[in-house]
Amino acid sequence: MVKSFLIGTRNASPHLHEGIEVLRKGGSIMDAVETAVRGIEESTESGNVGVGGAPTILGDVELDASIMDGATLRTGAVASVSKYVHVISIARKVMEETPHVLLVGDGAHRFARAMGFEEWDLSTERTRMIGEAIAKDIAEDLPDDFRGKDYYVQAIKSQKLHEWYKRLSNEQYGTTNVIGMDSDGNIVVGVSTSGMSWKYPGRVGDSPIIGAGNYCDNRYGGVACTGKGELSIRLLTARMTIKYLEEGMSLEEAITKSFNEIHGLKETGTMQCIAVDKDGNTISASSARESTHWYMDVDMEEPEERPGIWVKAD
Repeated sequence: MVKSFLIGTRNASPHLHEGIEVLRKGGSIMDAVETAVRGIEESTESGNVGVGGAPTILGDVELDASIMDGATLRTGAVASVSKYVHVISIARKVMEETPHVLLVGDGAHRFARAMGFEEWDLSTERTRMIGEAIAKDIAEDLPDDFRGKDYYVQAIKSQKLHEWYKRLSNEQYGTTNVIGMDSDGNIVVGVSTSGMSWKYPGRVGDSPIIGAGNYCDNRYGGVACTGKGELSIRLLTARMTIKYLEEGMSLEEAITKSFNEIHGLKETGTMQCIAVDKDGNTISASSARESTHWYMDVDMEEPEERPGIWVKAD
């Protein structure tokens, strides 16, 4: 019998023990995953999740999240949330309290308010200072008439913006992914993010798109992605990985096939993921570098770092 456990990305690792403690007290695997993700949403450690998340080109923080139950295939997700920090919990409420899967923007805000969530200021002094500096820097590149017309369309193509993005990407950990499995084989996946740094307002990546950035099925396994979400949206990377497990591939074979499909697009951008199979095996993968993930079960005092795989382009 598999021990109940959680795995997560690097930014989730300091909070896995919070989810494990929920399990030790008799909570469900859904409760444990939600609790671990909430921990990083409240912190400023990641720079790409929750408070202090990466701002849009306008300087606002917009959050996305999803959660999925592998026993029932029920899901909930929210996107473009700018007034609430615990988007993983709002996503769970969408799953449990509505007939819907995804709520966005003002609709998600209305729903969160109705569910009693507290509003948060998602910005920090650091994000405000960087946002102001970038806006000024980019504006210097643009003619005056552009600023009054298509400023943001042009600004997002700015070379200076790409330089800022590269610099900031080295300071951030990216999307938070947490996958949990209990001793009965029930799997839950939770994903939370502020998305791509300096994205166009309203841009939605793969994190709240079930099948792209998040998918699980108790019969086969669970997958959560991070990276350039446009790639995994186009290929439905999370769902296809589960499909390959269903077809009898090993966890490494399934992930490798999915990542080779990413490489096959021959476009800029990278992809990372964490995954489990129905037997409790875990893996992480990257299309661009050595990969690791963090594992913690109910008998452990601290999470352990586990090596993953680097799926290189052919």
